Amino acid sequence: MICKLIFATIAVYLCFIPHNVEAKRVSNHEWDILIFTQQWPVTVCKELEKHHTKKCNMPTKRDSWSIHGIWPTKLGTIGPGFCNRTWLFDPEQVRPIEQELIQVWTNIDADSQLYTLWAHEWSKHGTCAAVLDSLNSELKYFSKGLDWLTKYSMTDILEESNIVPSNTQGYRVLDIHNAIKNKLGVNPAIECGNEGGINMIDEIRICFDKNLVLHNCDGIRASKIIGHQVVATNCDVSKDVLYPEYGYKSSLYVQLYKLVSFIKWLTL
Repeated sequence: MICKLIFATIAVYLCFIPHNVEAKRVSNHEWDILIFTQQWPVTVCKELEKHHTKKCNMPTKRDSWSIHGIWPTKLGTIGPGFCNRTWLFDPEQVRPIEQELIQVWTNIDADSQLYTLWAHEWSKHGTCAAVLDSLNSELKYFSKGLDWLTKYSMTDILEESNIVPSNTQGYRVLDIHNAIKNKLGVNPAIECGNEGGINMIDEIRICFDKNLVLHNCDGIRASKIIGHQVVATNCDVSKDVLYPEYGYKSSLYVQLYKLVSFIKWLTL
């Protein structure tokens, strides 16, 4: 009887251990695509001011998009993240490109240390992206972000479609989506912040497969139907999106923007 009980216990143990190990491996390490996220510093700064930051670090070129990160992602979910907690960020590894990172992979939160953003992006995302030979070091990971910003700068892509920063003119989410899709041939994801009930462009994300080829961002977040098109966005699609200029002041421009929007609505 005792032998049968021991045998049954071992059988159950052998049955469950591989399953649990595999489930952990999938949830912690497997991913489908890379999300390259660019952020609009003006909006990011306004979001930070809501919480604690009294002063923001802005990119050298003030009216330009900066890098937030490169995020390996499993479609339909979030992550993985922190795939190797022992692989800590070492500033010496990115010393050759540090000045470029300061300029365009800018830590906008002036209340934090210089390396805070880079350390977070490497620890959470870079250690997961490192399964690819092309991204298997800090220098490769951050250099790829610099390379992609040069090739796929949202500053340039939006400007080609006459979408430029303005404190009074808003843009339709669909127009922003189409400007990017027409240029790159893939669907982006568009993120908005909110300031006084106004959509403010926050982040634009483009995606790549494991061969670093552009890929649709469908599936990385909930989508909305605009007309006959599916757009990955959290923005309120019933309203225009403000793409604010550097020097945007909330109290003044919110009221001005609302006034301009109301006049525009009256004249439709």
